[in-house]
Amino acid sequence: MARLSNITRDELKPEDQKYFDEIASSRGSVRGPFGVLLHSPNLASRVAATGHYVRFDFAIPEALKEVVIITTAREIKSPYEFAAHARLARAAGVSEDTIRSIAEGRAPQGLSSDETMLVNYVLELLRQHKVSDATYDAVKNRYGVQSTVDLTVLIGHYLQVGLVLAAFEVELPPGVTSELPA
Repeated sequence: MARLSNITRDELKPEDQKYFDEIASSRGSVRGPFGVLLHSPNLASRVAATGHYVRFDFAIPEALKEVVIITTAREIKSPYEFAAHARLARAAGVSEDTIRSIAEGRAPQGLSSDETMLVNYVLELLRQHKVSDATYDAVKNRYGVQSTVDLTVLIGHYLQVGLVLAAFEVELPPGVTSELPA
């Protein structure tokens, strides 16, 4: 059972309902971490804005963004985040083998060159809390400085989301099962 309930629009003060509306309009509904984050409406809006930017305005292919997100989710053992983004990764054309490799912790083995480069960036950052010059230079030379900054914030955003999901014990939606090994 989740530690906090999802906030409905009607539970918010009238002046805070705009935050609910912004989140719902940018994502189609309020779910997952945002139902919980709305216990702090202004914060929820800011987190949603950052998430919107790194998900929809960051200029690398959608499939690669999803590879980064599911790698981040796997590293922090976030079944909700992994399941939500594995579905989006599939829709973006990420292969089932790539998704399984990441879920099982075998990645970057068997991934494409761009997937390997980005997974290595995530793994170095999250496991060593730094990125080697070789990995940084590979990403910067392939995507440019701005996209390297955006990539790093994409990882940080999904760390934040995963921590919110974990701290408040947000459960998987009905009918969704964890894709991460126990």
